[in-house]
Amino acid sequence: MPRASRKSTDNGNTQLNEGDLPRSEQPTIVEHGKKFAAYDKNGKLIILGYDRKIVQDYANAQSKIRFER
Repeated sequence: MPRASRKSTDNGNTQLNEGDLPRSEQPTIVEHGKKFAAYDKNGKLIILGYDRKIVQDYANAQSKIRFER
């Protein structure tokens, strides 16, 4: 008897917009060598740092504050 197909139906690795901000308001994270920079939608630098997670979290918090104004 043949085994069940091993084709995966898991889509857990897809990138979904799960943030609080609209897609157009989310900051852009760019890697510069060992540093990460976060820019807002106008291209203004929000934060520059070595840890991507810290840069991402701070940039998201700042963008949320700026979006609510």
